[in-house]
Amino acid sequence: MKLGSEPPPPRLIALTPLIDVVFILLVFFMLASSFLDWRAVDLRLTAGAGETTAESEVLLVRLLADGSVSLNGADLTESELEEQVLAAVAEDGDLPLIIRPEAGVELQRAVSLLDLLRRAGVTKVSLSRDPQ
Repeated sequence: MKLGSEPPPPRLIALTPLIDVVFILLVFFMLASSFLDWRAVDLRLTAGAGETTAESEVLLVRLLADGSVSLNGADLTESELEEQVLAAVAEDGDLPLIIRPEAGVELQRAVSLLDLLRRAGVTKVSLSRDPQ
C-alpha cells in the first residue's frame, strides 16, 4: 500500500502552435511594413551624352571639398551665389542649373545647397559628377 500518490507525469509544451503563431506574426509584419523612403530626394545625374546646351544658357555651381562654392568659375560666398542666382532667375525663370560636387563633398552640403537654390527660385536642377 502506497501512502503518497505518484507525481503527475511531466507536461510537454507543444512547439508546433508556437511556431505557427511566430510565422503568422512574421507574415503580418512583412505585409504591413512599407519599405519606401518618404524622405528621398529626387536627383537626376546628367549623363555625358544627351541634349547639349550652350554654356551661356546653363548655370554651373561647383561645390569644392574645402567648402567653397563657385558659379560658372567665379568663387562666391553663399549669399553672393544666392543674389546672382536670383538675378539670373529673374531674367530667365526656366534657366537650368547644374550642381557639380567635387569628390569628398558631404551629401548634406549638397542638400543644403539645393535648399538654398530652391529658395532662390530655381526649378530645373541637375546633379552632375565631377569628370575628374
